[in-house]
Amino acid sequence: MGPYTYFGDKVVEACVNNGTHYVDLCGEALFIRRNIDKWHESAQATGAKIVHSCGFDSVPSDMGMFHLHQVSQTAFSKVTMAVEFLSGGLSGGTIDSMRAVSADAKKMEKGGAILHSPYTLSPNHKLEPDLGEQKDLEVSFDSLTQQWTGPFFMAMFNTRIVRRSNTLSGYAYGDKLHYREAMTTGKGLLGRIKAHALFAVTALGFAVVMNKRLARFLPKPGEGPKKLDDGGFRITHYGLSTTGAVHSTTVTAHGDPGYRVTSMMLGEAAVVLATEPAGMPEVSGGILTPATALGAPYLEALNAHGMKFT
Repeated sequence: MGPYTYFGDKVVEACVNNGTHYVDLCGEALFIRRNIDKWHESAQATGAKIVHSCGFDSVPSDMGMFHLHQVSQTAFSKVTMAVEFLSGGLSGGTIDSMRAVSADAKKMEKGGAILHSPYTLSPNHKLEPDLGEQKDLEVSFDSLTQQWTGPFFMAMFNTRIVRRSNTLSGYAYGDKLHYREAMTTGKGLLGRIKAHALFAVTALGFAVVMNKRLARFLPKPGEGPKKLDDGGFRITHYGLSTTGAVHSTTVTAHGDPGYRVTSMMLGEAAVVLATEPAGMPEVSGGILTPATALGAPYLEALNAHGMKFT
């Protein structure tokens, strides 16, 4: 289903009103923001667990951070989620959703500012710590990975999910956490050149998606990758704890990330919600994230079905 901005409201409303759990693959920040404002308290009252983003956006990010905290049992001052390998296709539906987010921001009052806030999806922006500017699209040498990094095109959404998880969990990951996502490009001059090239390609990609004349060369809604067993990803969360120790956890899977692996992520999220195994987070309902709704049982299910956390 998607773009959710156009088709999702009635489904979420029906689930909230009837106390029915819900999972989706949504990566549309303003749609989720409106759901939080309209339905979070009602969902808590009816017991409906509305769990957005149970696919490649944003399970590796959110559950990778959950796993990092689970195994380290510490708070962090800085975490870099480094995309070390990524291979997969892009569908027309995903491209359509990207355009829908841009159009939504133009129509929504202060939509652009809300969309670009680091805390777009946090319960109350005004209560979040002021950590200064937290850029999503930049070239920098990362002190945790010890590599040059360029922009990861999904960071602008994924980081908001992780920050919401942190706030909903009572800042379990750290009340001064700087969290970022990037793609590693290597060390030295060559790594720096690759990082700048990645920045240029990412900016060009966004421009092509938003350009109506060029859009005809891109996949249409309903079209997508055919070789779903190809591709995969390797993502590592590097965390600097508040005591100065460095911890890391790596998430890997084989198969097209956005389609083959995402299908598994979504299916297992639904199973965990339906069966409610022991160890589920103690939340009555609400507009939640994969980590805050599904927790350790979801991590175990993902591990058991081909997505490895080490």
